[in-house]
Amino acid sequence: MKAKTIITLLAVLAFGTVSAEEGVQWERLNDDQKKVLSIYSEGWEQLDPQQQKRLAVGAERWTGMSGQQRKAAQARFGHWRNLSDTQRDKIRHRYSQFREMSPDDQRRIKENFRRFQEMSPERRQKLRERFRDLSPEQRKRLQDRMSDRRPKPSGARD
Repeated sequence: MKAKTIITLLAVLAFGTVSAEEGVQWERLNDDQKKVLSIYSEGWEQLDPQQQKRLAVGAERWTGMSGQQRKAAQARFGHWRNLSDTQRDKIRHRYSQFREMSPDDQRRIKENFRRFQEMSPERRQKLRERFRDLSPEQRKRLQDRMSDRRPKPSGARD
């Protein structure tokens, strides 16, 4: 069932760091959550408590989405499913690094990504090509220059 897989992925990606001592009892799920997670109904109690929490949260999120949002989520999941294990691991690692950044750095990255998305496809392609054509030394200098622009953590000294 596509919904089960999508819910699981959304929950793992969005709430992968949830820690739980206790799971979620099936009876405590609302009717919408139960409907989305019906495939788990018989084996719910055997699931890991963290997985129960992630699935419950993911099902709640799924039921709150509009039809258009669900289609977009399904498209993203389809893309994710087509990635190799190596590509997925790389994305997970980068996401972990992002989560460890300061809120200011996260905001800066989100803003840069938003600006990149607003560029014309031609402009984005030119930027990709320019970056791809850089030598390793040029890439390192660019990374160093960009890290110099990052805000310093509070209390840090030069």
